[in-house]
Amino acid sequence: MFSRRNFILSLLGLSCVAPKAVALTVKDTEYIPISQFAQICGMRYRTTVARKAQTVYSKYSRINFIVNARSINLNGTTVWLGHPIVEYKGMLYLAKRDYFKTIRPIMYPQNNGVPPRLFNIFIDAGHGGKDKGAINKRFGVYEKTLNLDIALRLGKILRASGYNVSYSRTSDKFLDLPDRPAMANKRRADLFLSIHCNAASPSISGIETFALTPRAMPSTTSAKIGKGDYVKYNGHTNDEWNQMLAYYIQRALHTATRSSDRGVKKARFAVLKDTRMPASLIECGFISNDAECRKMMSAEYRQSIARTIANAVMNYHNTLRRLSRKK
Repeated sequence: MFSRRNFILSLLGLSCVAPKAVALTVKDTEYIPISQFAQICGMRYRTTVARKAQTVYSKYSRINFIVNARSINLNGTTVWLGHPIVEYKGMLYLAKRDYFKTIRPIMYPQNNGVPPRLFNIFIDAGHGGKDKGAINKRFGVYEKTLNLDIALRLGKILRASGYNVSYSRTSDKFLDLPDRPAMANKRRADLFLSIHCNAASPSISGIETFALTPRAMPSTTSAKIGKGDYVKYNGHTNDEWNQMLAYYIQRALHTATRSSDRGVKKARFAVLKDTRMPASLIECGFISNDAECRKMMSAEYRQSIARTIANAVMNYHNTLRRLSRKK
């Protein structure tokens, strides 16, 4: 935890910086040195590879930074940044906006604002009906079928744990993308979870979890900021909680499935933009990868995914309760 003084200094880019480290602006993006980031967080830092890699660490946390990378390793989980890490005179630098929108929401949720309530959970099974989603032709498996099964299993577990659960669909039904967040908003949901399976080259596998990309920041698949990145959506009200939720889910799924950790990512998916509650889109694995598809064809494995997501939601809720008691 950091002091009020250091926090204010960090906003101003002032004196909690190592003597030779200075604030930078790269392509209109403000950066702070890793030395300053470490001090703000009450942690230490060390250079592990000269001009290429630095680690910020404490008894409880460790973050690895690599020059030019757009992702970090935060306590064993990959977290994607909006902007790449840069190097100047031997010191690595982190975009200031990534501190506030990517890292701080996870490490210091007490700064995320008033904790939201959590009782009504809306589960969206991606695709459906004429929209089959991804397809594994070898096994004749449709994404829409796996999504629905995992969503229903997840809802059953959450209901048994005392939550009120509703769904975008409970059968093989087509829904337009805008209808999904609209349904969640109408039902005054406190949490939105969109369940998907991925597709890409057959060699790619793994788990990834998405939060809505904050304003003035590129999505994970974009190299730079575009005009559309400045548009404000309903989902931006919950930027910090979105990021924290996605981290809890990604960390839990990666640990439980032992699948490749593709990280907490940022995207402006239609179902995330217009939700008025914290929201995540979860890619439970690659249906295009035969080995991973075989696992997802197993009811036991789908049950494990559902149980893991439910446990992550409950851990997230426990943090909200703890933060509420401190307010």
